[in-house]
This record gives sequence, structure tokens and C-alpha cells, in this order.
Amino acid sequence: MDKLQAMKVFCRVYEAESFKLASDSLDISRPMVTRYINFLEEELGSKLLHRNTRNISITHVGRKYYQHCIAILDAIEEAESEIGELTQKPKGLLKISVPMDFGLSYLIPLLDRFNRQYPQIVLDIDFSDKRVDMTESGVDIAIRGGDLGGDQFVARPLCYSRGVVCASPDYIAKHGELDCIENLVDHSCLLYSNALIANRWSLTDEEGVSQTVTTSGAFIANNGGALTRFALAGLGIIYQPDFLVAKYIKSGELVNLLPKYKGYEICFYAIYPQRKLMSRKTRLLLDFLEKNLADIKF
Repeated sequence: MDKLQAMKVFCRVYEAESFKLASDSLDISRPMVTRYINFLEEELGSKLLHRNTRNISITHVGRKYYQHCIAILDAIEEAESEIGELTQKPKGLLKISVPMDFGLSYLIPLLDRFNRQYPQIVLDIDFSDKRVDMTESGVDIAIRGGDLGGDQFVARPLCYSRGVVCASPDYIAKHGELDCIENLVDHSCLLYSNALIANRWSLTDEEGVSQTVTTSGAFIANNGGALTRFALAGLGIIYQPDFLVAKYIKSGELVNLLPKYKGYEICFYAIYPQRKLMSRKTRLLLDFLEKNLADIKF
């Protein structure tokens, strides 16, 4: 039996903590996964995993062996990647996950340029604002903003965006302008349900003091682009990042209602699995995004 393949299977089982997820991601049968694990345990003369009908747990020996396997597999990948860089153009499938609105507005044009530069790299793009499990999903790179949570991945900052409270001229004509943040309680606010607390809006005044107000309104949605369209139609006030609203403020279709306040700041990150080495195509896309988003102005 191929020991290197057995190591790959063991690492996948270790990372996913599941025989089923390992078999699905590697496209081999579950009995074959079991055979590979049994083979390694017989070779080592020690248990790597404790398993029952419901779950598995990693033994002390299994944890140690995983570190050695990763080092060996990464060294092989590095050697193959280095030789490949000398002899071949980068190619293969690269699975990425991007936020819906930011992805459509700013990443799609960049990914088009990346594809023209590296036409043999196939981009499999998932549009989602939800957190992604880097182990179970098989995603190579995810672009996410805000509080990422967890430490099971590496995060590389790409660019920053800031929240803006705004509404259409029609809405302002009907309901009046804002004198201060406290007046938001008297207005119809369009709430973003993916926020940690959708109706709690916080901004910082000119003296650097953070203020928070509890808002309410007739519309709640999990998509900032949809909320922006509601605001453009005069249905309420939104608190959305400038990458969504800056062009409408510039055109006069939306008005910044609290220009003396600073809204929340979002950092967009490229996140990827916590591995020592990465494939060449992954590294190329990371470097490309970092270079082209670092100085972006919304």
C-alpha cells in the first residue's frame, strides 16, 4: 500500500475529525480510508485514532505522527512546486469563497484580470457572506471582512472599508435630516441581519467617544446590496460600508447623514488553512489580491 497516500488520508481524517468527510474530500470510499489508517497503525505498531460509531479522537501518538506527516508532505509539495515553476505554467482548480457584495463589485474585475494572466488556473467561486469552515469546505482561499473569530486559519489583510449612515434625498425631504446619532430612534432604519446585533448601531464622534443607539425599521435583510436598493428607493436609512454606498453618495443619490461621525471599520482578509506551505496557484492569487487591493479607494 502507498505509504504517502496513506499519510495524506490520515492527515485529512485528522483535520476533518471524520472518516466520512475525509472520504468525500479525497473522493475515495470510506472502507478505503479505514484500510489506509489500519495500514499505518500496523506499520507503526500503535493506535493513531480512537474511533466508535459516532466519532473519533486523536491519540497522543496520532498527534505526533500528524506533525511528521505534514512536514513530509509539505516538503514533497514544495519540491514539486519548485520544479513545476521552472517547467510548467501554473494550472489546476483553485476554490475560493468571496462575500456577495464586495465580490461582485470589486473582486470579479480583479479575478477576470487574474484569469487573463493565468488562464490555466480554474477558479471555482462561491459567493457567500457566511463564515466558512476551511477544513470541511475544501476552500483554498476565503475573503472575509470584520471579526473572523477562531485561529484555525491564517489571515492576511487586504484592504479596509468604513461604515456610513446614509439615506436618499427623497427620504430626507419627507422625514428630515439627522442632528445627532440619537435621532436615529425616530427614523426607519434598514437593518443588516448578518451583523452581530443588527439593530445596535455604533459610531464615534469628533472627540473620539463611541456612541451606540438601538434602531428599528420595516426592513431586515442579510444582503447589503438589497438594503442599499431599499435606501435608494427612499424606504429608510442604512448603515453600510463605503464600498457599497460611496458611488451613490458621489452621484447624489444617497446623502451621508452623519459626516462628523466615524463609522465602524472593516478589514477584509484573505484567509487560508494553517499549513506551512501552499500551492503555487494559491500563492499567486494571494499576492495578486494583496497587490491590487492594498491601495483601493472606495
